[in-house]
Amino acid sequence: MMGVQAVRMKMVLFLVAVSILGPSTVGASFPEKPVQVLVGWPVGSQNDMIDRAITQNLQKILKQPVIIQNLPGGGGALVLGRIKTEKPDGYSLFQTGTAMYSRTPHLRSVPYDPLKDFAYLAQHAMFQFCILDRADNPWKNYDEMIAYVKKNPNKVKYSTSGVGTSMHLIMEYIGMRENLKWIHVPFTGGTEAVAALMGEHVHLYSASLGTEVDQIRSGRLRFLISTNPKRNTIFPDFPTVLEKGYDFSVISGACWAVPAATPKEIQQKLENALLESFKDPVAVEVINKWYMVIEPMGGEALQKMIFKDYQINGELMKHLGLGIYKKK
Repeated sequence: MMGVQAVRMKMVLFLVAVSILGPSTVGASFPEKPVQVLVGWPVGSQNDMIDRAITQNLQKILKQPVIIQNLPGGGGALVLGRIKTEKPDGYSLFQTGTAMYSRTPHLRSVPYDPLKDFAYLAQHAMFQFCILDRADNPWKNYDEMIAYVKKNPNKVKYSTSGVGTSMHLIMEYIGMRENLKWIHVPFTGGTEAVAALMGEHVHLYSASLGTEVDQIRSGRLRFLISTNPKRNTIFPDFPTVLEKGYDFSVISGACWAVPAATPKEIQQKLENALLESFKDPVAVEVINKWYMVIEPMGGEALQKMIFKDYQINGELMKHLGLGIYKKK
Protein backbone atom coordinates (compact mmCIF):
# COMPACT_ATOMS: atom_id res chain seq x y z
CA MET A 1 0.00 0.00 0.00
CA MET A 2 2.80 2.35 0.88
CA GLY A 3 4.20 1.81 -2.61
CA VAL A 4 0.92 2.80 -4.24
CA GLN A 5 0.61 5.90 -2.06
CA ALA A 6 4.14 6.89 -2.92
CA VAL A 7 3.42 6.58 -6.64
CA ARG A 8 0.24 8.63 -6.24
CA MET A 9 2.13 11.29 -4.30
CA LYS A 10 4.78 11.48 -7.02
CA MET A 11 2.09 11.88 -9.67
CA VAL A 12 0.44 14.71 -7.69
CA LEU A 13 3.76 16.47 -7.25
CA PHE A 14 4.50 16.06 -10.97
CA LEU A 15 1.16 17.59 -11.97
CA VAL A 16 1.68 20.48 -9.56
CA ALA A 17 5.14 21.09 -11.00
CA VAL A 18 3.76 21.07 -14.55
CA SER A 19 1.00 23.51 -13.61
CA ILE A 20 3.53 25.85 -12.04
CA LEU A 21 6.40 25.54 -14.49
CA GLY A 22 4.51 24.83 -17.71
CA PRO A 23 3.57 28.40 -18.76
CA SER A 24 6.92 29.79 -17.67
CA THR A 25 8.70 27.11 -19.68
CA VAL A 26 6.59 28.00 -22.70
CA GLY A 27 7.36 31.69 -22.26
CA ALA A 28 11.07 31.04 -21.76
CA SER A 29 11.42 28.93 -24.92
CA PHE A 30 9.36 31.20 -27.16
CA PRO A 31 9.91 31.68 -30.05
CA GLU A 32 11.15 28.41 -31.48
CA LYS A 33 10.09 29.05 -35.10
CA PRO A 34 9.37 31.99 -37.45
CA VAL A 35 6.78 34.55 -36.39
CA GLN A 36 4.29 35.98 -38.88
CA VAL A 37 2.88 39.50 -38.79
CA LEU A 38 -0.49 39.85 -40.51
CA VAL A 39 -0.56 43.42 -41.85
CA GLY A 40 -3.84 45.05 -42.83
CA TRP A 41 -2.31 47.25 -45.53
CA PRO A 42 -1.03 46.79 -49.10
CA VAL A 43 2.61 46.12 -49.97
CA GLY A 44 4.49 49.40 -50.38
CA SER A 45 2.02 51.46 -48.36
CA GLN A 46 2.98 53.77 -45.52
CA ASN A 47 2.14 51.21 -42.83
CA ASP A 48 3.69 48.28 -44.67
CA MET A 49 7.03 50.05 -45.07
CA ILE A 50 7.14 51.07 -41.40
CA ASP A 51 6.23 47.55 -40.27
CA ARG A 52 9.03 46.09 -42.38
CA ALA A 53 11.53 48.47 -40.80
CA ILE A 54 10.37 47.51 -37.30
CA THR A 55 10.39 43.77 -37.96
CA GLN A 56 14.00 43.90 -39.21
CA ASN A 57 15.05 44.68 -35.65
CA LEU A 58 12.29 42.57 -34.07
CA GLN A 59 13.67 39.38 -35.60
CA LYS A 60 17.12 40.17 -34.21
CA ILE A 61 15.66 40.46 -30.73
CA LEU A 62 13.48 37.33 -31.03
CA LYS A 63 16.27 35.45 -32.85
CA GLN A 64 13.78 34.07 -35.33
CA PRO A 65 12.63 35.23 -38.77
CA VAL A 66 9.65 37.62 -38.68
CA ILE A 67 7.61 37.32 -41.86
CA ILE A 68 5.08 39.91 -42.98
CA GLN A 69 1.90 38.74 -44.71
CA ASN A 70 -0.18 41.53 -46.25
CA LEU A 71 -3.97 41.17 -46.01
CA PRO A 72 -5.31 44.53 -47.20
CA GLY A 73 -8.97 45.45 -47.35
CA GLY A 74 -11.65 47.09 -45.25
CA GLY A 75 -9.34 49.99 -44.54
CA GLY A 76 -7.09 47.72 -42.47
CA ALA A 77 -9.89 45.76 -40.78
CA LEU A 78 -9.99 42.70 -43.07
CA VAL A 79 -6.89 41.24 -41.43
CA LEU A 80 -8.68 41.04 -38.08
CA GLY A 81 -11.17 38.57 -39.51
CA ARG A 82 -8.34 36.02 -39.21
CA ILE A 83 -8.57 36.09 -35.40
CA LYS A 84 -10.71 32.93 -35.34
CA THR A 85 -8.27 30.91 -37.45
CA GLU A 86 -4.96 31.83 -35.80
CA LYS A 87 -3.60 29.83 -32.86
CA PRO A 88 -3.09 31.87 -29.66
CA ASP A 89 0.56 30.86 -29.42
CA GLY A 90 2.34 34.14 -30.18
CA TYR A 91 3.36 33.14 -33.69
CA SER A 92 0.69 35.29 -35.38
CA LEU A 93 0.61 39.04 -34.71
CA PHE A 94 -1.90 41.52 -36.10
CA GLN A 95 -0.73 44.98 -37.16
CA THR A 96 -3.33 47.58 -38.10
CA GLY A 97 -4.78 50.87 -36.85
CA THR A 98 -6.43 51.19 -33.45
CA ALA A 99 -9.50 52.60 -35.20
CA MET A 100 -10.15 49.12 -36.60
CA TYR A 101 -10.83 48.06 -33.01
CA SER A 102 -12.41 51.21 -31.56
CA ARG A 103 -14.34 52.63 -34.51
CA THR A 104 -14.98 50.15 -37.32
CA PRO A 105 -17.17 47.79 -35.23
CA HIS A 106 -19.61 50.69 -34.77
CA LEU A 107 -19.71 51.41 -38.50
CA ARG A 108 -20.43 47.95 -39.84
CA SER A 109 -20.64 44.30 -38.88
CA VAL A 110 -17.21 42.75 -38.24
CA PRO A 111 -16.19 39.13 -37.52
CA TYR A 112 -14.44 39.97 -34.25
CA ASP A 113 -15.07 41.47 -30.81
CA PRO A 114 -12.44 44.16 -30.08
CA LEU A 115 -13.11 43.99 -26.34
CA LYS A 116 -12.70 40.20 -26.01
CA ASP A 117 -10.79 38.70 -28.93
CA PHE A 118 -7.42 40.48 -28.68
CA ALA A 119 -4.50 41.09 -26.36
CA TYR A 120 -2.98 44.46 -27.18
CA LEU A 121 0.81 44.51 -27.18
CA ALA A 122 2.14 47.91 -28.23
CA GLN A 123 1.80 50.99 -30.43
CA HIS A 124 4.67 52.68 -32.24
CA ALA A 125 3.10 55.91 -33.56
CA MET A 126 -0.05 57.93 -34.20
CA PHE A 127 -1.47 58.70 -37.63
CA GLN A 128 -1.96 62.28 -38.81
CA PHE A 129 -5.28 62.71 -40.61
CA CYS A 130 -6.34 65.47 -42.95
CA ILE A 131 -8.44 66.35 -46.00
CA LEU A 132 -6.52 67.04 -49.22
CA ASP A 133 -7.54 68.28 -52.65
CA ARG A 134 -5.96 69.30 -55.94
CA ALA A 135 -4.91 72.88 -56.53
CA ASP A 136 -7.07 73.08 -59.67
CA ASN A 137 -10.34 72.54 -57.81
CA PRO A 138 -12.84 75.44 -57.90
CA TRP A 139 -12.23 76.44 -54.26
CA LYS A 140 -9.22 77.71 -52.33
CA ASN A 141 -9.79 76.56 -48.76
CA TYR A 142 -11.92 74.37 -46.53
CA ASP A 143 -14.78 76.82 -46.07
CA GLU A 144 -15.06 77.42 -49.81
CA MET A 145 -15.03 73.66 -50.40
CA ILE A 146 -17.96 73.16 -48.02
CA ALA A 147 -19.90 75.95 -49.74
CA TYR A 148 -19.22 74.41 -53.16
CA VAL A 149 -20.41 70.94 -52.11
CA LYS A 150 -23.62 72.43 -50.72
CA LYS A 151 -24.32 74.18 -54.02
CA ASN A 152 -23.41 71.09 -56.08
CA PRO A 153 -25.03 68.02 -54.48
CA ASN A 154 -23.71 64.60 -55.55
CA LYS A 155 -21.06 66.19 -57.77
CA VAL A 156 -18.02 66.06 -55.49
CA LYS A 157 -16.33 62.69 -54.93
CA TYR A 158 -13.85 61.86 -52.18
CA SER A 159 -11.54 58.87 -51.79
CA THR A 160 -10.45 57.02 -48.65
CA SER A 161 -8.42 53.91 -47.88
CA GLY A 162 -11.59 51.97 -47.10
CA VAL A 163 -15.11 51.83 -45.71
CA GLY A 164 -15.17 52.22 -41.94
CA THR A 165 -11.77 53.87 -41.63
CA SER A 166 -11.13 56.99 -39.58
CA MET A 167 -10.90 58.92 -42.84
CA HIS A 168 -14.33 57.66 -43.91
CA LEU A 169 -15.97 58.36 -40.56
CA ILE A 170 -14.86 61.98 -40.39
CA MET A 171 -16.28 62.61 -43.86
CA GLU A 172 -19.57 60.99 -42.84
CA TYR A 173 -19.61 63.17 -39.76
CA ILE A 174 -18.82 66.40 -41.65
CA GLY A 175 -21.39 65.50 -44.29
CA MET A 176 -24.05 65.04 -41.65
CA ARG A 177 -23.15 68.21 -39.75
CA GLU A 178 -23.03 70.35 -42.89
CA ASN A 179 -25.93 68.59 -44.67
CA LEU A 180 -23.69 67.66 -47.61
CA LYS A 181 -24.35 65.25 -50.43
CA TRP A 182 -21.06 63.90 -51.72
CA ILE A 183 -19.91 60.53 -53.04
CA HIS A 184 -17.54 58.19 -51.22
CA VAL A 185 -15.06 56.21 -53.37
CA PRO A 186 -13.25 53.68 -51.12
CA PHE A 187 -10.00 51.87 -51.97
CA THR A 188 -7.97 49.12 -50.29
CA GLY A 189 -5.23 51.52 -49.22
CA GLY A 190 -3.89 55.07 -49.29
CA THR A 191 -1.69 54.50 -52.36
CA GLU A 192 -4.71 53.87 -54.56
CA ALA A 193 -6.78 56.58 -52.87
CA VAL A 194 -4.25 59.35 -53.51
CA ALA A 195 -3.69 58.07 -57.06
CA ALA A 196 -7.42 58.58 -57.68
CA LEU A 197 -7.07 62.19 -56.53
CA MET A 198 -3.97 62.85 -58.61
CA GLY A 199 -5.64 61.23 -61.62
CA GLU A 200 -8.68 63.53 -61.27
CA HIS A 201 -11.04 60.64 -60.60
CA VAL A 202 -12.08 62.24 -57.31
CA HIS A 203 -12.01 65.80 -55.97
CA LEU A 204 -10.95 65.16 -52.37
CA TYR A 205 -8.91 62.64 -50.41
CA SER A 206 -9.55 62.05 -46.71
CA ALA A 207 -6.05 60.95 -45.86
CA SER A 208 -3.60 59.57 -43.38
CA LEU A 209 -0.73 61.88 -44.26
CA GLY A 210 2.29 60.17 -45.82
CA THR A 211 3.63 60.26 -49.36
CA GLU A 212 1.45 63.27 -50.19
CA VAL A 213 3.74 65.73 -48.38
CA ASP A 214 5.96 66.37 -51.40
CA GLN A 215 2.94 67.00 -53.64
CA ILE A 216 1.55 69.45 -51.08
CA ARG A 217 4.86 71.31 -50.85
CA SER A 218 5.10 71.45 -54.64
CA GLY A 219 1.59 72.87 -54.91
CA ARG A 220 0.04 69.95 -56.80
CA LEU A 221 -2.06 69.02 -53.77
CA ARG A 222 -3.57 71.28 -51.16
CA PHE A 223 -3.93 70.75 -47.42
CA LEU A 224 -7.43 71.84 -46.37
CA ILE A 225 -7.84 70.84 -42.72
CA SER A 226 -6.49 68.58 -39.99
CA THR A 227 -9.06 66.02 -38.83
CA ASN A 228 -7.02 65.19 -35.71
CA PRO A 229 -7.59 66.95 -32.38
CA LYS A 230 -4.26 68.77 -32.88
CA ARG A 231 -2.79 70.69 -35.78
CA ASN A 232 -0.64 68.76 -38.21
CA THR A 233 3.06 68.77 -37.29
CA ILE A 234 4.13 69.23 -40.93
CA PHE A 235 1.52 71.84 -41.91
CA PRO A 236 0.69 73.61 -38.62
CA ASP A 237 -0.79 76.71 -40.29
CA PHE A 238 -4.02 74.91 -41.13
CA PRO A 239 -6.91 74.57 -38.65
CA THR A 240 -8.35 71.43 -37.11
CA VAL A 241 -11.96 70.29 -37.31
CA LEU A 242 -12.32 71.21 -33.62
CA GLU A 243 -11.26 74.76 -34.42
CA LYS A 244 -13.99 74.87 -37.06
CA GLY A 245 -16.59 74.24 -34.40
CA TYR A 246 -17.11 70.50 -34.79
CA ASP A 247 -17.32 68.39 -31.65
CA PHE A 248 -15.56 65.33 -33.07
CA SER A 249 -12.12 64.50 -34.43
CA VAL A 250 -10.34 61.22 -35.15
CA ILE A 251 -7.41 59.46 -33.52
CA SER A 252 -5.76 56.20 -34.48
CA GLY A 253 -2.44 54.61 -33.65
CA ALA A 254 -0.42 51.80 -35.23
CA CYS A 255 -1.36 48.83 -33.08
CA TRP A 256 0.22 45.39 -32.61
CA ALA A 257 -1.99 42.64 -31.14
CA VAL A 258 -2.33 38.87 -30.70
CA PRO A 259 -5.30 36.59 -29.99
CA ALA A 260 -6.59 37.12 -26.44
CA ALA A 261 -5.81 33.56 -25.30
CA THR A 262 -2.08 33.96 -26.00
CA PRO A 263 -0.15 33.09 -22.79
CA LYS A 264 0.74 36.12 -20.68
CA GLU A 265 4.44 35.26 -20.68
CA ILE A 266 4.50 35.30 -24.48
CA GLN A 267 2.51 38.53 -24.61
CA GLN A 268 5.05 40.17 -22.31
CA LYS A 269 8.01 38.92 -24.32
CA LEU A 270 6.49 40.23 -27.55
CA GLU A 271 5.57 43.58 -25.96
CA ASN A 272 9.11 44.06 -24.65
CA ALA A 273 10.62 43.09 -28.00
CA LEU A 274 8.33 45.46 -29.91
CA LEU A 275 9.00 48.41 -27.61
CA GLU A 276 12.72 47.81 -28.02
CA SER A 277 12.34 47.53 -31.80
CA PHE A 278 10.55 50.87 -31.96
CA LYS A 279 13.75 52.53 -30.66
CA ASP A 280 15.86 51.22 -33.52
CA PRO A 281 17.34 54.20 -35.44
CA VAL A 282 16.32 52.76 -38.81
CA ALA A 283 12.73 52.25 -37.64
CA VAL A 284 12.62 55.77 -36.18
CA GLU A 285 13.93 57.19 -39.44
CA VAL A 286 11.29 55.39 -41.51
CA ILE A 287 8.45 56.42 -39.15
CA ASN A 288 9.59 60.04 -39.39
CA LYS A 289 9.90 59.71 -43.16
CA TRP A 290 6.23 58.78 -43.34
CA TYR A 291 5.24 61.73 -41.15
CA MET A 292 3.66 59.81 -38.30
CA VAL A 293 3.95 61.09 -34.73
CA ILE A 294 6.16 58.70 -32.74
CA GLU A 295 4.26 57.78 -29.61
CA PRO A 296 5.30 54.37 -28.19
CA MET A 297 2.80 52.76 -25.84
CA GLY A 298 2.76 49.45 -23.97
CA GLY A 299 -0.08 46.97 -23.87
CA GLU A 300 -1.88 48.17 -20.74
CA ALA A 301 -2.01 51.83 -21.78
CA LEU A 302 -2.91 50.84 -25.35
CA GLN A 303 -5.84 48.74 -24.21
CA LYS A 304 -7.16 51.57 -22.06
CA MET A 305 -6.93 53.98 -25.01
CA ILE A 306 -8.71 51.59 -27.37
CA PHE A 307 -11.48 50.76 -24.92
CA LYS A 308 -12.06 54.45 -24.13
CA ASP A 309 -12.12 55.38 -27.83
CA TYR A 310 -14.50 52.47 -28.48
CA GLN A 311 -16.94 53.86 -25.92
CA ILE A 312 -16.66 57.45 -27.19
CA ASN A 313 -17.18 56.41 -30.80
CA GLY A 314 -20.12 54.20 -29.93
CA GLU A 315 -21.87 56.97 -28.03
CA LEU A 316 -21.22 59.50 -30.80
CA MET A 317 -22.42 57.27 -33.60
CA LYS A 318 -25.53 56.30 -31.68
CA HIS A 319 -26.25 60.00 -31.18
CA LEU A 320 -25.66 60.77 -34.85
CA GLY A 321 -27.40 57.66 -36.15
CA LEU A 322 -24.35 56.57 -38.14
CA GLY A 323 -23.02 53.12 -39.02
CA ILE A 324 -24.82 50.20 -37.40
CA TYR A 325 -27.02 52.68 -35.56
CA LYS A 326 -28.39 54.25 -38.73
CA LYS A 327 -32.15 54.35 -38.69
CA LYS A 328 -33.77 52.24 -41.41
